[in-house]
Amino acid sequence: MAVLSQATGLQKASLYHHFPGGKNEMLETAVLATIVELERRVFRFLETNGDAADRIGQVLEGFDVYTNGGRRSCLLAVIAQSSVAENFQSRISAQFDAWIARLGKTLVEFGYEPNRGDSLALETLETLYGSLAVGRLLGSFENVGFALRRSRANIGLDTKSELL
Repeated sequence: MAVLSQATGLQKASLYHHFPGGKNEMLETAVLATIVELERRVFRFLETNGDAADRIGQVLEGFDVYTNGGRRSCLLAVIAQSSVAENFQSRISAQFDAWIARLGKTLVEFGYEPNRGDSLALETLETLYGSLAVGRLLGSFENVGFALRRSRANIGLDTKSELL
């Protein structure tokens, strides 16, 4: 509540006035807003026209921008690791499943076999979200940049010479 109060500039009583359902309603609204923001800033590129490689690159770039190079956490990841996760687990899980499926489909367009595209999509999100967690644990923002470069290389968007 203190974090929400500080972030919004509202007193706790005002927050409850705007969200009569209490903390659960506040968190549900925050989860949905985060999903909408991630869709707008990251995953929408999967549905645009154009080259699959460009669209995948835009997703990775969008993640970098969304997380401000690792300086900003993703609320979905924070909630998933918290004690309130059980209330939102199915919604968050369903959304990640949808994003993984869409990324997998785009990886198939890029040239991967369907099973490999799906596993590479999952691996990519594991790498990116894992880098956020490890970066927080180490107090370093470099992890997201490393994860983005590793993901680009794993997908085949870059050549070795570009990574050096």
